[in-house]
Amino acid sequence: MGILLKCLWRLFFKWRMPERTYVSTPAADPHSQAHTHSQPNFEVERKYRIDENELAKVKEQIKQMGFSPARLIAMTDQFLPVKVKGEMVRVRDEVVGNHSETLLTIKEWVNISGGRERRETEGKLSSLSRRLLLSLGLLLNGGALMTFSKLRQEHLNASSAGVVITLDDVSGLGKHSGHYAEIEVLVPQGGDVAAARAQIAQLALRLFNEERQPVEMSYQLMLEDYLQQTA
Repeated sequence: MGILLKCLWRLFFKWRMPERTYVSTPAADPHSQAHTHSQPNFEVERKYRIDENELAKVKEQIKQMGFSPARLIAMTDQFLPVKVKGEMVRVRDEVVGNHSETLLTIKEWVNISGGRERRETEGKLSSLSRRLLLSLGLLLNGGALMTFSKLRQEHLNASSAGVVITLDDVSGLGKHSGHYAEIEVLVPQGGDVAAARAQIAQLALRLFNEERQPVEMSYQLMLEDYLQQTA
């Protein structure tokens, strides 16, 4: 219920508490609560574009780094209109094998450890809550919601708790569609964000065997860019 109320606030109101700087502190187990539903986390992730001709090499390198395939997830994202620019409210339908579920995700930018990261709160939605939120989103948006799909292959390593390397095959983004690798560390609020950034940089260097610049645009911004070009 808490995340639904938070979502409704972001759909209707522009007022926020003044932006503050959050303190990042080392924790004994910084990933122990990272995937707890409805609890805020810092989503420390970097995304990299992958050419079709290097995809097989990247997959092999992920294996060499000790990461094994985990869930293969078909995802469809729909974005609800928010009052504050830079915030995100997303309804995501996921299908893993024969199982399907819907997640509500709220993201907002915060200042932490000398940079900006997205603080994420996420929880499951019932089918009724999903229908109500999407209907409300359509009404507030005055038309169809922004949406796109991707097929995501997660990779996990038992010795790297809290780290996920994903390969995304993205469609519906026009020129931005294609293959991406994401390296993500979910850090609970109060965890060591600076250490997560350093860990991602080291993993990216091993993955690509070079210093590759991450893609700055989120998938949502890519979608907005594509829709503006086709309007």
